[in-house]
Amino acid sequence: MTGQIGEILLEAIKAARHGNPAGAPLIQAVFTGNREFSLDQLEFDSLAWMEFCISIELHSGEELTPAHISEMKYLYEIEQWLRARA
Repeated sequence: MTGQIGEILLEAIKAARHGNPAGAPLIQAVFTGNREFSLDQLEFDSLAWMEFCISIELHSGEELTPAHISEMKYLYEIEQWLRARA
């Protein structure tokens, strides 16, 4: 995953976690493009997903919605979605 998209994802994860940064395994999953890291592993509730989406939009200019995410299963799919719009 490119650095810029990785940074956008980590900022969004931090926003969804009320300012708490991601731990080492999640950071590694983001920057290695881990295709096995499922979105369920994030354990976000609906409010956290909304904060995640808002952060993505603020940092990328692209409107990612919870409806988009509901069609995804893995973290790398969000990276691919962002890359397709870059």
